[in-house]
Amino acid sequence: QSLVALASKVAAKVVKYRRSVTLEPMNAYERHVIHSALQETAYVTTYSIGTEPNRRVVVSYDRDKR
Repeated sequence: QSLVALASKVAAKVVKYRRSVTLEPMNAYERHVIHSALQETAYVTTYSIGTEPNRRVVVSYDRDKR
C-alpha cells in the first residue's frame, strides 16, 4: 500500500517536472508493485536497471504514452 502511494507520488513528480526519477534498490516483489501501479498511468513509463541486489526502478516521462 505504501509502495503504491510512493509510486503515485513519484509519477506526479515525473509528469510535473518531465524528469526521470530513480528509486532506491528494491526486491523483485516491490519492483513489481511499482511497475503494476504505474502501468496505466499516462505520460509515465517504468523500467528496472542494475543487478541484484541493487536493482532499482526508474520512473521516466513518456510524452507519447497516453
